[in-house]
Amino acid sequence: MPQLDPAVFIPQIFWLAVVFAALYIFVARNAAPKISEVLKRRQDTIADDLANAESLQAKAEEARVAFEKSQEDARNNAAALVLSKREELKAQAEADYQKLSDELSAKADEAAKRINDAKEKALGEVRDVATEVCAEIVSQVSGLSLDGETVAKTVNAKTDAALKGEG
Repeated sequence: MPQLDPAVFIPQIFWLAVVFAALYIFVARNAAPKISEVLKRRQDTIADDLANAESLQAKAEEARVAFEKSQEDARNNAAALVLSKREELKAQAEADYQKLSDELSAKADEAAKRINDAKEKALGEVRDVATEVCAEIVSQVSGLSLDGETVAKTVNAKTDAALKGEG
């Protein structure tokens, strides 16, 4: 094997040094700057992505807070609307109740008036009949003939006393 011959060691070492120096210069001038540029771009991209992620996370948090606030506002508005509508319906129901109550009171008063009128009419007719019956009874029992006015006064006095509870 010629490479293990000690006589050719020096030229082998020389060419080894030349090849390694050329390779080192090539790598140092061409490959290393490109690799470091790629690493730098990668580092910058990662840093930019992290900054964007933090920015987006902050925006997402702001959007979440705004969403929760809008939800709370919507709940409050809905509750206020329900309460307002409930009060409005309650006031309407009370107004309707009062109107109906007034109408029923008016009808009850009218009915009471008609009943009193009918009672007065019936009482007048009863008094007339009682006056005639009393005059007839007195004339048949005693044979006296009383005038209708005297009998009517007596009957009216007795019926008024009976109606007042004086008996």
